[in-house]
Amino acid sequence: MRMGTKRCVVLVLTGMLGMSVAACGAEGDDGKESGEGGTGLTSALSGVPASAGEQTLTYRDVDAGRRLVAADKALYAGLGDFGIWELSGRRTTAATAKKSYGFTAKDVDTSLMVGAGQAQRLTGTFDVEAARRALEKDGYRSSDKDGGVRLSKQGQATFDVSGSVRITKWLDSGPVLPLERPEHSVADDAAYKSVSACLGDDVYEASLYGKRPGYRKQGVTLAGIGGRAHGSASTEKLCVLSTSKDTAGKIAKKLRARTATGERYAGSTVNVGDGDTPMVSMTWKNSTKSGLRPTDQDRTNDLLKNVLWTWR
Repeated sequence: MRMGTKRCVVLVLTGMLGMSVAACGAEGDDGKESGEGGTGLTSALSGVPASAGEQTLTYRDVDAGRRLVAADKALYAGLGDFGIWELSGRRTTAATAKKSYGFTAKDVDTSLMVGAGQAQRLTGTFDVEAARRALEKDGYRSSDKDGGVRLSKQGQATFDVSGSVRITKWLDSGPVLPLERPEHSVADDAAYKSVSACLGDDVYEASLYGKRPGYRKQGVTLAGIGGRAHGSASTEKLCVLSTSKDTAGKIAKKLRARTATGERYAGSTVNVGDGDTPMVSMTWKNSTKSGLRPTDQDRTNDLLKNVLWTWR
């Protein structure tokens, strides 16, 4: 059972983008979110080992996402599976998810996918015995694991489940994600701190594209895109931590070309921060047009592949 009260997302529709949104999470008596450490991008990143820092990390605030999808399915359709692998690309209802996996989307507070579908970390409130019963019926074997249970089956994904965390790992590939928070996480990394702060800890979805050597050669230490919905505004923001003032200027020039009249991001703003390795950011308003929907892959291809990595 969840402890404390529940802060709810409030949606007041006054048109496609006319809504009031507030994040939702469980609170304890001290006013802080209880359970595994609360919701929020930084909290989710603190569950990922620093060794996974080169991986793409895809975050969802599932509570907020469920309400946004219910309010405007056309705009937020990309959030439909809430970043939960067990629901992705499947015709899964709450009843069938409970039967097959022992949990539903309503049990999940946040989702973080690591890599190209290699591993997943969910936080929320989970019934460990329900997970055990559901997967043992499918031939899984259970064993104790770090205060929870490990469920494994030859040739299939492995699941580690505790009362507040659920880990999915596919075969032998991908990073190892612990049930407990690691001593050193990506949230401790200066680049991740900077990009997360730029995006805003209250984003309901975000993708951070990893600290890869190949990106650094293009003048980028770390890049991320995240979505926010406050009041009547539904926006996404690109944040790029550059390696120098010179590269920041070149990246900003490329981005500004995409904001000109007639371009996809016409009217959007591009800003360059201070310091020797400035943050370059661009914010745009969401709409149902291609490339302007939250989590739309078109905008990822457009901004990252065609702009950030090809300016030289």
